[in-house]
Amino acid sequence: NEIPWYHEFNFPNGLVARSTAPDAASHRALWAFMKEQLNRIDFTGKSVLDIGCWDGYWSFLAESRGAARVLATDDATQNFAASAGVELAKELLGSAIEIRKDVSVYQLTRVGGTFDIVLFLGVYYHLVDPIYAIAEIRDRCHESSLVVVEGDYMPEASMGVATSAFFDIGHGSRCFVPTLPCLRQIMEAAYFEIVSEATYDGSPEQPVHRVLAVYRPIVAENPRHLTRPPFGLHNYDPRFRDAR
Repeated sequence: NEIPWYHEFNFPNGLVARSTAPDAASHRALWAFMKEQLNRIDFTGKSVLDIGCWDGYWSFLAESRGAARVLATDDATQNFAASAGVELAKELLGSAIEIRKDVSVYQLTRVGGTFDIVLFLGVYYHLVDPIYAIAEIRDRCHESSLVVVEGDYMPEASMGVATSAFFDIGHGSRCFVPTLPCLRQIMEAAYFEIVSEATYDGSPEQPVHRVLAVYRPIVAENPRHLTRPPFGLHNYDPRFRDAR
């Protein structure tokens, strides 16, 4: 009870953790939607990178679904529980997940290697530089990886143009809230193609707009880049990867 939990758990021996977030009720409905979507992904024998894991709920879910390796990462300085929740949950669940509390999404080169599945859930809309972050994720992918992206979106675009809101007024933690076309274009610019996309709009009493999309990496001539792309993305484009 000393830990301000965000995620919720039923631990052995009757111990429970319940969210202290003021909007926990709406989050429970959202988590049910996310879980339903993740149930469509086969985690068996896969390596999983969970970015911004917080209390680790999705890391433990991947492990329970048969993942061979789960690396849960977060920047503890950006977590109001200083990542204490994931550490205690691992102990109480008898879990074998790996935890790195000193790695933000901007520092994924420190993790190294590639993963079969990358979970990027509830993170991108908090970021000042989501484009760089997604480029970092691209480097953690091999040709058969899947990247699961979830977060806020703006429900309408102006005249069909991809737009976004930076530093969303009224929500100090939301730095980047894209329309769906905007999010798709950013992912495409980072050499991903969409596999599936599902949206969740809450209820009339508690309207929210969230999207959960699955992407796979590509190596191809990307029409969104007429010149050499930044952040090392040129490595995934035959036109630029050998250029100096």
